[in-house]
Amino acid sequence: MTASFAAAALLDELLGDPWRSENVYGFDAGAARDARGDFPHAFAARLDAVDFPLAYLPPSLGGTLSGLDDTLLLVRVAARRDAAVMPATLLSCSAVLTVLAAGTPEQAKTVADWVQEGRTVAFALSEEQAGSDVLAGECRLDPAADGGFRLTGRKWLVGRGATADAVVVVARTAPRGPAAFTAVLLGPGELTRVRRQPAQPVTGMRGIDFADLVFDGTPVLAEAVVGTVGGGLAGAMRAQQVVRLLSTAACLATADTALRTALRFTRARRVGGVRVADTGHGSRELAVAAAELFAADLLSLTAARYAHLSPSTFGLCSSVVKRVATRLTASSAARSRSLLGARGVLAHGPGAIVDKAQRDNAIVESIDTSPFGVLRAVALQLPGYATAFGEPGRGGHTSGTHAGIPPAAADSGPAASAPAAGSTPAAPTPASGPGPAASAPAADPAPAGTAPMAGSPPPIPLDALFAFGTPLPDLHPAALDLSARPKDLVLLGFAEQAEALAQDLAARGEDRAAVLVRDVRAALAGTFATAAEAQRDRTRGLGASPELLDLADRCCLLYAAAAAALAWRAHPERGLYGEDAAGAGWLTAVLAVLLALADGRDPRQAGPDLPPAARALTRLDAARLLFTAHPVQLSDGPSPEEDQTT
Repeated sequence: MTASFAAAALLDELLGDPWRSENVYGFDAGAARDARGDFPHAFAARLDAVDFPLAYLPPSLGGTLSGLDDTLLLVRVAARRDAAVMPATLLSCSAVLTVLAAGTPEQAKTVADWVQEGRTVAFALSEEQAGSDVLAGECRLDPAADGGFRLTGRKWLVGRGATADAVVVVARTAPRGPAAFTAVLLGPGELTRVRRQPAQPVTGMRGIDFADLVFDGTPVLAEAVVGTVGGGLAGAMRAQQVVRLLSTAACLATADTALRTALRFTRARRVGGVRVADTGHGSRELAVAAAELFAADLLSLTAARYAHLSPSTFGLCSSVVKRVATRLTASSAARSRSLLGARGVLAHGPGAIVDKAQRDNAIVESIDTSPFGVLRAVALQLPGYATAFGEPGRGGHTSGTHAGIPPAAADSGPAASAPAAGSTPAAPTPASGPGPAASAPAADPAPAGTAPMAGSPPPIPLDALFAFGTPLPDLHPAALDLSARPKDLVLLGFAEQAEALAQDLAARGEDRAAVLVRDVRAALAGTFATAAEAQRDRTRGLGASPELLDLADRCCLLYAAAAAALAWRAHPERGLYGEDAAGAGWLTAVLAVLLALADGRDPRQAGPDLPPAARALTRLDAARLLFTAHPVQLSDGPSPEEDQTT
């Protein structure tokens, strides 16, 4: 394990073996809190003591952020024990990132100081009647005679709404359009004038309050505006790109727990003298669940690096990773629960652990961006990639050597990892810049093969996206871009490299993986071509047909496949998921499952391609490693060798 991810291993060691029933940071304790609906006070206090809530703040603001990939894994080792610790300790990230993306340096310091003091800053965006259409929000910010404003309306299901110390509110300041909204920062003093409704019960992450905030002409000072009047939604959308990414830590953590529980159960439980894990059904289900989790894991690690390396091209990846991680980990957790048989319905033992993990996992799908909003954002971008995938080997803005990733600008910005209640807009948001911010935007990447403009930084190799564990430049939320131009580095890089990648696999004797890589490229080309045709036909547009949403869902799965293939090529010196150097067994299983899902087929039909995923899963658990591409040591005790369920 490299030093880059040592913090996650150290935290897991500090929290102790989660399988021990007496461990207050263990699985049984989390299930018991969940059953009572208790807030994880002791767990949150332990994490506070080691500065865990500062993992998304840059050092320049007193935080501990070194890279979003580090933060992702740090959060995973905590949330695998109880996902409720994410909103308990890290929920301020949505509000703080909005301030850092669009606010002033003084506002950034204010919210960072609050977080360091242990205060919670809530984020109020959603409204019940608007659903996923934030442009339909009716909460108003009206000018007042004293030069300030009056805030009127209700914000719905605000995370920690009943207990937060401050809040960022996005409210309407004009009749229509994305530029009709403004963000304001209300501190502890202003919140005393806000009515807080009782917390509403939720199915997962129990103990965390999700409450409505009611504003009855609440006075707001002019200097409380974050950025500019009319720029609130743009700033919030920039922040949500990072929030979407690291909210997936909860998905990955809960799926890890569900799958690890199922693996240990099926290796201990015997039917007819055969371990359930070794039966045809058991081994196949474990393999599919593992391949689903590996695909989500790889894409999340890649996206975490992407946000640092090329924030101006990160928009599509941000939506894709949210959709892929929530969909695949939910499926993986469901398969894990089915492997427990009748014990999967018991409110104690492995059934309780997996039930909590599955319910907590489901919360993340809608907690910061609705599934419809995610797919709509992806669908709007699909037609632009048709040209890049029109002919194999001919990409748009990348080459096999450089992806045109610009280094980040000089100053730093924070990252976030906790989900926040509500949904982001399904409608496109403007690409206009935010208000004053502490960070300068990075430039768009120059097309590969062209000389950089005078004074522009040289491009960074595409492999930098997949160099897991290597240092990253500072993150710049203000540089995150909201436009839909075809500029995604993974897609354009894969368009260029797919054939060479397939030839490399074949040369190493990995013929099946080579075939699957070519299939992924062909499937992407067909998806983009169909989307371009649909765009020209009004009867097939987003408002008239679900076809583009289906194509977006298909694209997300194929995007994950492309990222997995590129990640394999970036690590010739060692195999991922415990395989030998450049081993492609895990890749074959992942590509086969993703292609099956993209085609609407049951992934279990991938049969012969699946066993390497099950073997990788067993290797990682035996070595006490997190189910991730980069080895992170865990404190788990050994699993039982004998059947302890009878």
